[in-house]
Amino acid sequence: MNNVVRYAAVNTKIRALEGQFLSREDCLALLEKDSVQGIVQYLRQTHYRDAFEGMDAANLHRGQIEVCLKRYAVDKLVRLKHYFRGTHARFLKVLFMRYEIEDLKLLIRAIETDPGYIYTSNPFVYIGRYGDLDYDKLIASKSFVELVDNLRASPYYSSLVPFAESGKQSNHFLVEMALDLFYINMFISHLELLTEGERQKIQDIYGMKADLLNIQWIYRGKKFYNLSPEVLLNYSINFGKRLNKAFIKDLCYSASVNEIEDKLKDGVYGFLFDHEKTKDIFMERRIFRYLYYRLRDYKGKSSMDMVQTIVFFDLLEFEIRDIITIIENIRYHNEDLEQIKRCLIRGL
Repeated sequence: MNNVVRYAAVNTKIRALEGQFLSREDCLALLEKDSVQGIVQYLRQTHYRDAFEGMDAANLHRGQIEVCLKRYAVDKLVRLKHYFRGTHARFLKVLFMRYEIEDLKLLIRAIETDPGYIYTSNPFVYIGRYGDLDYDKLIASKSFVELVDNLRASPYYSSLVPFAESGKQSNHFLVEMALDLFYINMFISHLELLTEGERQKIQDIYGMKADLLNIQWIYRGKKFYNLSPEVLLNYSINFGKRLNKAFIKDLCYSASVNEIEDKLKDGVYGFLFDHEKTKDIFMERRIFRYLYYRLRDYKGKSSMDMVQTIVFFDLLEFEIRDIITIIENIRYHNEDLEQIKRCLIRGL
């Protein structure tokens, strides 16, 4: 199958999957539900019905629903594998690592704070279902140090072993940042597997994402965790579209968060700081909403390449995030629909 035929087939599949995204009316209907069970029952009338096959809606809690939805997304990605060959198949394998890493984060937190979670039904999205990690060996780990040792043959070992050796595994924030940075570096290093045209588009899209994540990381790291400039710089992403390495270093060495804001507020990402009272609680949502609409723009610009597939899964992930946000607001009895809408990535 040549590339033209292959991408004609995969893009036809992607367009069909995009046609299953929740409509504006669906999202508004979810907002009207007053229980988690009501949300699940409604989703069972949409393309998410397969996510809850065999599940009892009355006994599902927020964490289980999130796992069900993310498993559903992963299963869709896995079913697209047969469209790709050679270097593109290898790149797709890297995309799977994002789900594997999220499972590892969950496993690390569970070992430290809630060991019983590991033995609940369907605790993970990817590990134990796909990939090469030894599920039984990992869940048998009784400590972070033992878990890292059980990951010795995996690509994650080098990122985690410094925390195991230093005894700083209790700093979950930095452990998770190290895993996130590992994934981003893997993603960047494997771009060479793609065509030049694909690389340019992806560097454009995800360079913008790297800029925004760097801003969030540096701002939060300084304001809420009082991290040193050296730590902030070490965990920054060197893949920006508009913010070069020198500027990122300058942000990291800013004397205060006010100085960070002053350096950014007149630039293209100044919208993150437009609203003084909500800039902290809505910063992540503003980043995701900005990316959501940029991704939708790029979706229309790409055709016979892998970019359509990558963009589709980011958009699906954003939709799932919004569903979880709605469920969270139900759990906390927030009945202010306008406030909930402001928390969503997709504008309603």
